Amino acid sequence: MAAVIVAVLVFPFVKRRSDASGDTDDVDRVASADTLRHLLYREPVTLRNEYESGNITSNEYEEQLEELKSEAARLMRQRAEYRTRVVEAELAIELEVQRIRRRRSADEAESGDING
Repeated sequence: MAAVIVAVLVFPFVKRRSDASGDTDDVDRVASADTLRHLLYREPVTLRNEYESGNITSNEYEEQLEELKSEAARLMRQRAEYRTRVVEAELAIELEVQRIRRRRSADEAESGDING
């Protein structure tokens, strides 16, 4: 019984390591907070400066600003989806731990009744 409990507790961590190479691509694609901050605050200021200095036209300014907004929105959605997946995985692990604890308590109570 103890071996089963240990196996169940260790499996997610072993599996996580084997899946780590695939997960790094997902993590790399999810924008960092600094990247989003840059897209939302710094890039529009830079773009505005380029427009005001006459380096780009009004149409170019509007098009590039819309591209920045779209990119920032896409990255925010990706981050939210990634966070949701992480929370769901953590919840599944916690539920499994609770299930194992309940079963272990029941087994201990049962063996106590037999021995007692």
